Amino acid sequence: MRSSPYSRFCKRILRDVFKRMKIYDEDRDRLMEMADIRMTYEEYYSMTIVTSILVFISTLIISLTIYILLPSNMARALVFLLPVMSVLIISSYFLFLPESKAKARARKIDVLLPYAVNFIATMSSAGLSPAEIFKRLSNVDLYGEIQKEFRKIAKEIYLMGVDTITALKHAMERSPSRKFKDFIQGIISTIQSGSDLNMYLKNVVEKYMQLDLIERKKSLESLAVVAEIFVISVIAMPLFLVIIISTMSLTSSGGAIPFDFIYLLSFFILPAAYFGFYMLMKSVSVEA
Repeated sequence: MRSSPYSRFCKRILRDVFKRMKIYDEDRDRLMEMADIRMTYEEYYSMTIVTSILVFISTLIISLTIYILLPSNMARALVFLLPVMSVLIISSYFLFLPESKAKARARKIDVLLPYAVNFIATMSSAGLSPAEIFKRLSNVDLYGEIQKEFRKIAKEIYLMGVDTITALKHAMERSPSRKFKDFIQGIISTIQSGSDLNMYLKNVVEKYMQLDLIERKKSLESLAVVAEIFVISVIAMPLFLVIIISTMSLTSSGGAIPFDFIYLLSFFILPAAYFGFYMLMKSVSVEA
């Protein structure tokens, strides 16, 4: 998410409010960097407030129009519920988005970090300087979020003239991944102490590869358990349930099959269960 004309317009509207209330939070600005949201905390939350107000007004107009055209108790309740619920949903989405994106970026960095460290170790053994390694890594699309982190480091070194140690310290401050911070801290300590960087990188590669193997084994075991639960609860049980209900209905005195329940099961309960298991499997699986 980047700064846009709309977000800058929202910031101009509420700039005096932020100044008067002296609202400034360095930690939240750092959170915006971790989430890779390229705007300041003031601009982002100004956009959140203005968007919530616009949503409230638009949903209020829509609900009032519905009530005027189709007056009923349901429409009257909609006049109050729709604007309030819409504002709560929109504001909650924007307020929790930075932290959610930061956590998602941290997971992606942790997954690909062993392979990126292997790349760095290979380049270092070939005699390249750390700055040159970071520049080359910043051009490799394979490493996703890690590429973005090293692209920022390379820009500071080659475009802004910042020394390598300072650029690495800045990367530690804005990275959402604890594992990435520890790796960068190790590089800084190794360079400052004059130790062998190649040996440090080789040790880190072995450590991270072993941890990655353990995580993938745990992920496969978790997926196996989830798959068994999925087959039993979402495939076998609904099938037996429909057969039992149909059989009992035909053998009973009424003889009517409860189609309402079957429709509810088929079009609402099962799709919701499928989506829930999809999200569960996505959360426990390790991305390649």
